[in-house]
Amino acid sequence: MFDVSRLFGKGIRNTLLLKNGLQLSYNGPYVVVGTDTVMDQFHVNTFCTAEYTMSVDYDTNNKEIIKILVSATPSNSSVTVYGRSNMGNDLVVVTTTVNNSYVRVILNPAQKTPTTTYAGAKVIFSATYFQTQNALQGGDAELINSGNNYDNTNVNSGQGGGSGY
Repeated sequence: MFDVSRLFGKGIRNTLLLKNGLQLSYNGPYVVVGTDTVMDQFHVNTFCTAEYTMSVDYDTNNKEIIKILVSATPSNSSVTVYGRSNMGNDLVVVTTTVNNSYVRVILNPAQKTPTTTYAGAKVIFSATYFQTQNALQGGDAELINSGNNYDNTNVNSGQGGGSGY
């Protein structure tokens, strides 16, 4: 049997510790970028913010990595690109939309020349989602239980910030 305890442990402040220089790598499935391609979506009553790392691969000479932050309410969404590295050409344009239920991260191919785009680029991503802490008001919205059973009596207790752990 595979023993994951050789790779992971309990870190400081209730974090996951990666043992012995363990690294993470990502591969597919990928999203092919066309017009208004939905890369990801989440319910705004379950999650209110997310952080993404996106790897965009168009061809041998056109690669890009992008870091974005997304925040959303039932009526508004925002995306911030806070990190971008490429070979000199932006390959995708990132936007968000929200429809009172779901926020969608939308990709469009960037312009390559006045008449062509980077349509067909392949994107893989990792995401960290942050749960909504206050139930949404109005409609049938109801906060979905996270299923976490940890003791959170000290969380946000005014002890100088942080998670309380």
